[in-house]
Amino acid sequence: MFGTGRPEEIFVGLVALVLAVLMARRVRQADATGEIPLWRKRTTREELGEAKFKVLQAANVAVTVLLIIAGLDMLFGLQLRA
Repeated sequence: MFGTGRPEEIFVGLVALVLAVLMARRVRQADATGEIPLWRKRTTREELGEAKFKVLQAANVAVTVLLIIAGLDMLFGLQLRA
């Protein structure tokens, strides 16, 4: 059930899902423009090379998936952490 956990779990779950949406937006934008933010610098696909760029994209996708799983676990009490 939604909201059956403690209030802080619900808050952190919502924050995780919002961060997941922002990460997904970042992945889509980087894929469309060929430019990915890397710390304080924006790096292009040409500078990194195709393989390194795809590895960074895959890392961002993995973080997005983990944020979605964590957020859903906290909101709906899936007990994945038990």
